[in-house]
Amino acid sequence: MTSYKLLYFDYTRGRAEATRMLFAVANKELEDVRITKEEWPKIKPTTPQGHVPVLEIDGKQLPQSNAIESYVAREFGLYGSDNWEAAQIDVIRETTKDLIQPMIMPVLFEQDEEKQAINSKEYYEKTAPPFLKILHDLLVKNNEGTGYFVGNTATLADVIFFVTMEWFEAPPYADKGLENYPMLVGLRDRLAANELAKHLKERPSLLDSRLK
Repeated sequence: MTSYKLLYFDYTRGRAEATRMLFAVANKELEDVRITKEEWPKIKPTTPQGHVPVLEIDGKQLPQSNAIESYVAREFGLYGSDNWEAAQIDVIRETTKDLIQPMIMPVLFEQDEEKQAINSKEYYEKTAPPFLKILHDLLVKNNEGTGYFVGNTATLADVIFFVTMEWFEAPPYADKGLENYPMLVGLRDRLAANELAKHLKERPSLLDSRLK
């Protein structure tokens, strides 16, 4: 049996959480190694590129979060049933990046509270809605939005969407932005209640929600 070990930091979910969720959706075993700040200087030189996440597959090391997610999704049948579905998954994946990238520094990591409030208002009222509309329309194209983004089961697209929404709705920004897109809310809630329920219940909590 193939063994999988994921190496990432213990103080943030960050770039490893989508991979963990893919294993949860596939119901596959994963050794989830969470590295402390004290341990990192010793572990860093043993990684392929000097950073994490790294997925070890029977001892072989795979770096870069996107590469890891794609590998796991293909390995476990979560990358669509054919090349067209895989391409649609990639479209959704890239759209979520377009949605969240403008938020990261101006909103999540802005230290000045006044600037953060201004940036937040701009982002949630003007920047985010066009991308949410795109995601909404993509979801509705498949089974009228009552299931998943692609096909009839959860795929990489749905996992990436869920992880993105955790950033998008991180406190104090919860309940902002999604109120006009009930189909997206429905997908998020279905995943939380079904495929990801066990993972969400058992994963460690974080002190700083911005570091999801």
